[in-house]
Amino acid sequence: MIDETKKDLKRSFDMTDLGLMHYCLGLEVWQKENHIFVSQMKYTKTILEKFRMMDCTPIATPMENRLQLSRSDPSPEVSATLYRQLIGSLIYLTYTRPDISFAVSYLSRFMQEPKICHWKAAKRILRYLKGLVDLGLEYKKNENFFLIGYSDSDHAGNIDDRKSTSGFVFFMGSGPISWGSKKQHFVSRSSTEAEYSSAGEAVCEAIWLRRILEGLGIPQDKPTTMYVDNEGVLKLVRNPVFHERTEHIEVQVHFICEHVLKHNIQLQFCPTAEQRADIFTKSLARDKFELFRAFLSSSLQTMHN
Repeated sequence: MIDETKKDLKRSFDMTDLGLMHYCLGLEVWQKENHIFVSQMKYTKTILEKFRMMDCTPIATPMENRLQLSRSDPSPEVSATLYRQLIGSLIYLTYTRPDISFAVSYLSRFMQEPKICHWKAAKRILRYLKGLVDLGLEYKKNENFFLIGYSDSDHAGNIDDRKSTSGFVFFMGSGPISWGSKKQHFVSRSSTEAEYSSAGEAVCEAIWLRRILEGLGIPQDKPTTMYVDNEGVLKLVRNPVFHERTEHIEVQVHFICEHVLKHNIQLQFCPTAEQRADIFTKSLARDKFELFRAFLSSSLQTMHN
C-alpha cells in the first residue's frame, strides 16, 4: 500500500524518497520489522524544561482521583497567558498520549480565568509526564483491520453547569487510532441520555473513520462494533416504542438507529470494568487508570525487547 501511494504521489509531485521516517512535526517514529512506535519524547522534555519541571517529583496519575474543580473557586487567579501556553502545549501532546486526554480536556475549560487550583492541577500533569516520558503508541504487524470502538460518558460531572463528559476510543489492529474527551453541549437528565449523546458522537467518528479507511483501500466490509456499558442505550436502539420517552434526544436516536439499520454500526454491551473509554470521561484511581492505559500506550522499551 505504501509503495502504491508513493507512486501515485510521484506522478503529481517531484519527490525524493529519503527512506524511513524518523521525525515529523514533533512526532518521533521508530520502525523495525513488524513494529512501529510513535511518541513525542523530545517535545515532552521541551515542555518540562519550559515550565521548569525537569527536576520535579514524578506522580502515578495525571489527575487526582475524583477531582472536581470550579470556575468560581475562591483561590487567587494566575497568569491566563501562561496557563493557556501550558494547556495548548499539552493539547498537542495528546496526539500520542491518549492517557492525558481527559485531564487536558478538563483543564482546558478554565482558560478564561484560571485560578491557582487549576494551575496546580496542570502542573500535576507535568509531574506525571516526568515519570513516563517515553510512553507512546505502538502498532504491531496484524492481519486484523477491523475497526472497533468504545463509547462512554460520566453523568452531570461538571459542578459548574452539570453537563456530562463524552469519551470514545477506536482501535484497529494492535492499537488505538482515534480518541476523544469532550464536555457535552447540553445538560443530560439521565445517565442513559448522557450515554446516548456520547454514543452519537462516537458513531459520527466511526462513520468518518470508515470513509477514510475506504479511501485508503481498507474498506470495512462488516459493521463497526461499538461497545457501550449502558443497557438503556441498547434498549433505545432495539425498541422503537421506548423512543417516545426520549423526545429530547430524538435526533441522536434516529441517527444511531439509521446507521445500525444500514449495517455501518452494531452496538454491543460491555461491563463497566471493561469499558476502555472510561479513562476519557473522568479521573480514575491509580489501579483502574493503569489498567486502561495499558490498552492505549506502550513504552519505547517494548521496541527493544
